[in-house]
Amino acid sequence: MKSLLLCSLTCCLFCPPATAHHGTSNYTGVTETLTLEGTVTEFSWSNPHVFVLFDVKDNNGNIVHWAGEMNSPGVLKAAGWSKTTLKAGDQIKVTVRPNRFGTPVGLLSRANMMVNGKPLQIGPEQ
Repeated sequence: MKSLLLCSLTCCLFCPPATAHHGTSNYTGVTETLTLEGTVTEFSWSNPHVFVLFDVKDNNGNIVHWAGEMNSPGVLKAAGWSKTTLKAGDQIKVTVRPNRFGTPVGLLSRANMMVNGKPLQIGPEQ
């Protein structure tokens, strides 16, 4: 009984990151996408997910600050990405699955991504 309790406590201490992962259910379906053009303000290479922060002008000329969620750094590194693949000031054209709640956050597709007017040919679709 004592060893079972010790084992349970050990799992509780070391397993929360594994059980805390979320899915992509807060984003629209794969057929509901937006194509956005903007300027990278930050490329956050961190766990559990990499984020691209970028500014997009809306139809009225106002700046909207977007966040594009990507895979983990490990998955992106295996696909040829690095923490310097995108830099502040890069002009990007991306496709996102927008957040279901209407906020400017989306799941960013790596397929057909344009950076400074050129296709970024790194890795398969996520």
